[in-house]
Amino acid sequence: MNCKGKVVVITGATSGLGQAAAVEFAKQGAKVYVVGRDSARAGETVASAKAAGGDAEVILGDVSTRAGVQALANSILAKTQQIDVLLNNAGGNFKSMVKTADGIESTFALNTVGAYQLEKLLHPAIAAAKGRVVNVATGFLNNYPVDVDGLVEPKKFSTFGTYAIAKHASVMMTVEQAKKYASDGVTAVSVHPGIIMGTRFGGGQPKIAQMIGGPIMRAIGMACTLEEAVRRFGVACFDNVPSGSYVVKGEVAPLPKQSNEEPVRAKVVQLLEKLAVA
Repeated sequence: MNCKGKVVVITGATSGLGQAAAVEFAKQGAKVYVVGRDSARAGETVASAKAAGGDAEVILGDVSTRAGVQALANSILAKTQQIDVLLNNAGGNFKSMVKTADGIESTFALNTVGAYQLEKLLHPAIAAAKGRVVNVATGFLNNYPVDVDGLVEPKKFSTFGTYAIAKHASVMMTVEQAKKYASDGVTAVSVHPGIIMGTRFGGGQPKIAQMIGGPIMRAIGMACTLEEAVRRFGVACFDNVPSGSYVVKGEVAPLPKQSNEEPVRAKVVQLLEKLAVA
């Protein structure tokens, strides 16, 4: 991982994998902008990065609403006009269907719409560095096809299913970003880092279940350590992987089948363009 001298923006960098990546990238010589909603936790990330000998700075912001993304982009651009890597790591799922102030189902708004709008607003700074946008996805996406007409208001809602569909749409978005921005020298990569036992997404089970299940899941390739997940982030962010790639377990993997369907991808991006207008 060669990130020395790079300017990196990481959303959702106040806990778990985002926090660990921010600290490690700063330690390895990147200037890291730590984006999160909680000033105390963001400050802890920056303190850890500086304790490791790195350079990091807090930028508070919320990527779940159009107004929040606009304000965040303004704050970032006030700090830097050149971004080597935008790591759209902020994400999450919800136990029931709720909508944002913009009238968008919250899972899709947080995981996909916010990431798309933030890249769009920061694109001149990313293009100035001939940089990369990295969108965090998940696995098992062939089991969760995207119904574009149901993204804003799903006909059926389930905590993981709705999350996976939003991430599948993010992979499609990434492929289209790669095509659109090739002439700018900007690359786009999606990454599935794996399930990390003990973090928010991997740690919902009781401690004993994590202790027993974690090694088994790692042995069969479903889970990984936090350190390995950070390495996989590093591959997606800094290694010479083809633009439009879907990186799984630190290697370029086949796209989910539906992500190969250009008409569906185009429809997803058309929707995102409409939703990202503030």
